[in-house]
Amino acid sequence: MKEKIDNYLKTRGLLFFVIFICVNIIAVLPANNIIVDIFSHFRLQYLIFSFLFLVLFIYLFCLNKKYIVYCFVCFVFIFLNLFEIFPYIGRYESFNQGNIVKLALYNVLTSNKNYDGFLVSVAQENPDIIILQETDDIWLEHIKDLKKNYPYYIEHSRLDNFGISMYSKIPFTNTDIELWTDFEVPVVVANFKMFSQDLRIYGIHTLPPTSKDYFRVRNEMLKKINTISSQENSKNLVFAGDFNTTIYSNSYKKYIKSSVLKDCQILAKNVNGTWNARYIPIFRISLEHVLICPKILMNSFKIGKNFGSDHLPVYVELSF
Repeated sequence: MKEKIDNYLKTRGLLFFVIFICVNIIAVLPANNIIVDIFSHFRLQYLIFSFLFLVLFIYLFCLNKKYIVYCFVCFVFIFLNLFEIFPYIGRYESFNQGNIVKLALYNVLTSNKNYDGFLVSVAQENPDIIILQETDDIWLEHIKDLKKNYPYYIEHSRLDNFGISMYSKIPFTNTDIELWTDFEVPVVVANFKMFSQDLRIYGIHTLPPTSKDYFRVRNEMLKKINTISSQENSKNLVFAGDFNTTIYSNSYKKYIKSSVLKDCQILAKNVNGTWNARYIPIFRISLEHVLICPKILMNSFKIGKNFGSDHLPVYVELSF
């Protein structure tokens, strides 16, 4: 029986390891294309599987010394993936200057019917400003009571998954719905006068990179974030939303990491994912991002509980 199990581990283990090697090689390619992009997001998962394969090959090494080579390859992939995950590891310092605004980010999922669960979540966290994504007319009708505590709002309903809205306890100085790229993806923009300073918040939901056109448009939206942040670097800017990318993709590194903006999840050293909320935590990835300009400080970053969407909410306290 033991010999049968050992043979199974040798044959199936090597097969899956070859597949694992191919996936990892694709993920580290410098090319900026849709296939590389898809495989690049799962660094934490690759790290976990690297350790699992290492355990397997250490066991097989005890049976046959030739498996030392596979152990070495596992160490290589552990190092490569750990290097990518390193920005999420460690401790962060919170900053409190007394002037704090709490921002909440919800991708509600258009098909999600748990409207009450969402409203309960908002009541528990009590943010100052809320950005909602995937809001259609049905969602806006069911959450209209939100306006009692958030009298300042801008709503943009759509039949697809790209409706977007913003609600605030703090008055707007002005608002706008901008249409980005040739696909006219709506972006909600709101300006505030807060603590004697001007603040501009962009609520963004990029297209998911599920086709070549969507991949292009997603990247063009990331590029526009970079352009705005460089052209208006003297202003207090916040870009928040579902960017449909992780910090590991070449697109993120090219357009976001290279900008002056700071990603709050990286600042918070938080390795937890926000999508898919229905998966166990180790299989989630972080698609939600809150980017802040150098003038703004992050006090806290928190990923909330599932309220029926495929995305978990994000809460960030900012001070400036």
